[in-house]
Amino acid sequence: MKWLIVSGGFHRIVTSCLGRKMESVHPNGLELPELGEFLSRENPALDGVLITDQAFSGRPGQDREDLTALLRWIENGRKPGIPVLIVTRDYLKPQELAPLTKEYTNITLIVSDQVRIPSEVFAEAMDQQSHKKLTDIHRSAKSEPKRVTEEPEENKLPEKKRSFFDRFRSKPEPKAEPEATDRLTRDLLNVSRGISRVAAITGHRGSGLTSTVVNLAHEASKRGLSTIIIDMDAEYRSTNMYFSRFHERTNKDEQMSASLIRTLARPQDYMTTAFNIKDNFWLTGLGYSFHDRKLMEQFYTTEKLIGLISVLRTKFNLVLLDMPLDLFRVFRESMIHMDLFGLCVPNNLHAVLSTIRNVEVVMDQERASYLNAKSKVIVTKYNDRSRFQDSLFAPDKVSELLTSGLSDYFRYEMKTAGSVPYSDGFDSQIETDIPAIQAGAEYEKAFGQMLLRLMEGA
Repeated sequence: MKWLIVSGGFHRIVTSCLGRKMESVHPNGLELPELGEFLSRENPALDGVLITDQAFSGRPGQDREDLTALLRWIENGRKPGIPVLIVTRDYLKPQELAPLTKEYTNITLIVSDQVRIPSEVFAEAMDQQSHKKLTDIHRSAKSEPKRVTEEPEENKLPEKKRSFFDRFRSKPEPKAEPEATDRLTRDLLNVSRGISRVAAITGHRGSGLTSTVVNLAHEASKRGLSTIIIDMDAEYRSTNMYFSRFHERTNKDEQMSASLIRTLARPQDYMTTAFNIKDNFWLTGLGYSFHDRKLMEQFYTTEKLIGLISVLRTKFNLVLLDMPLDLFRVFRESMIHMDLFGLCVPNNLHAVLSTIRNVEVVMDQERASYLNAKSKVIVTKYNDRSRFQDSLFAPDKVSELLTSGLSDYFRYEMKTAGSVPYSDGFDSQIETDIPAIQAGAEYEKAFGQMLLRLMEGA
């Protein structure tokens, strides 16, 4: 059976769930806004459509239009009855799509309450749809439907009763699921099921914190992990530069401009106080127009941040905090509630010394030791021409130098989570709104490996 998989960056994971008799009609990920062009260009023969959260744009009106266009294409293409299966974590989706589900009987919605929808949910759902007796899928629109007549009661065979010994018979072995062939995808699948991580990405200002947070979040979302960014940098508010829709919304909506404060005040209401980037990907921060000192004093506190972390770790696979080192002056008590730290350090001696100096100024030795023990080094803006003691200043050398005795505050060896390749065009993602992981395979691989190391924990 041929399935149209509409799952954005989740495409590879979903297609790995397809049974032997199923295949995807396209090799790469598709989202709802791209469907119109794809269908008109390819006009594929289909037996079913699967849509996941990653396909939706986050704009309900536009999503309904795109979904309606798909359903009309199915009807106009004389393919009535093709199942359209929507698997989602959004409990509001049934209400949002109610007009369509009433009009089109071939839509099936499955709402999962799990943090990350298991792959077997997709496999079972598609298998059930494949075995449904939809007699009108492949017939011409002009042909008459076959009538199914009830068999007379007297001709029916009596139902076979279960034997007492049936309960002791061994059950058939479950069918093995196809495994992903990509090593990184396999590794991420192995460590991410049911796992929740709270990771504070930190370092001295200017060391690439925000770009690291943004690309890690995009990569995690693409891999099917529910993710939220908490931009705690109330001074620079850099996430506004990377998410133009969030910035535009904060300019028009005072409540969204205060998103971080509202989310700190009511963590359980994050779905209304935070900004939905895309289905399983959320952001909370401050707009440039927010300047309410009283609210900041009331809610921008360690106690509120601890409460927020406690709630969000039960809702998301990955909670990413954009947390410059100097903020730990105010939020030092929250450190114990973070699972690990991604310590951003460019590979040059000045950056290493600045990182050590910032830690010594901001923290006491006890807090610094905790940061040291729970950190993985992220070498940002990695320059493969940078040298130290006449040899290449490699990523592992950055970690080694930090703990080489330059400071009593760094006593424990730190592993490297990964490195970000340097490029003159790296910052173009601010103007284009396109994350670096979508600009080249080297960035996708770099942040994928980094994500894997962070999900593994400290």
